[in-house]
Amino acid sequence: MSDKETRMTFTEHLAELRVRIIRSGIAVGVCFIVCYIFSNTIFQVVSRPLSPLRDAGIITDAPVEEDGQSEAGGGVKPGEESPAEPDEKPGKPQGMLVRWYAGNPLEAFLVKLKLSAYAGILFAFPIVVYQLCAFIFPGLTGREQKAVRFLLVGCAFFVVFGVLVAYLGVFPLVLPYLGRFLPEGVDQQFRMNETVSMIIKGLTGFAVAFQFPMVVLILVYLDLLSPATLRQYRHVAIILMAVGSAVLTPPDPISMLIMLLPLVILYEMSIWMSYLVVRRRRKEQADSGTGAG
Repeated sequence: MSDKETRMTFTEHLAELRVRIIRSGIAVGVCFIVCYIFSNTIFQVVSRPLSPLRDAGIITDAPVEEDGQSEAGGGVKPGEESPAEPDEKPGKPQGMLVRWYAGNPLEAFLVKLKLSAYAGILFAFPIVVYQLCAFIFPGLTGREQKAVRFLLVGCAFFVVFGVLVAYLGVFPLVLPYLGRFLPEGVDQQFRMNETVSMIIKGLTGFAVAFQFPMVVLILVYLDLLSPATLRQYRHVAIILMAVGSAVLTPPDPISMLIMLLPLVILYEMSIWMSYLVVRRRRKEQADSGTGAG
């Protein structure tokens, strides 16, 4: 192959890469615009893990009047006695309601932009992955393509699993528990930017942490780890997972355990799955050796 043909081939690859990048950028931009149109709905979805706090009486969407009564409750009419505040709601100071608030006029707009960007990238991500695979797959062998497909499917599954654990399990259970530590006479408000960022970071942390089995299987597939090593250093892995759970979750033992227990179960599953990976790799090596002979 001459130098001119080599340069033309390299130029064609760059042109194809540019087309893939442009298509991915268009997909992200379109998804961002659509998500911005529905940003109020996305905000409600993201803030849904806070709904148990409403059930516990710790937060409310109803405006609060100066006398401490919410407009939704109607206040106290003239000539009527003021109803006694129930004492059976722990963690809620009497006469106090927690509401969303924005610290400046731009905060609500910036939160909508942030949510639209996150959601746009999320919905456009399959298209971006498809464009990346369409660019890379022609240079891979059939075995490598199967490995990449397995990796993509496994990572997607554990991302969804981790987000569901955080969205449906950790936040609804942990947030009311943390609300009980609110001292008497201390008012608490949820600022939009900080609270939404906390929820997004928590969901992302669980999505990343639950990729642990895929990382283990990749290392086993590359012959950098073995099932025996995984079993031997199980206690070390549990300590590292406990530290990671403490870092990625709110600062309380309940949320850390909610994240740690699935990770330990996934680690044990990874050990058994690693045996299958090793057996399959040995079979492929034996088949290739037989074919070569």
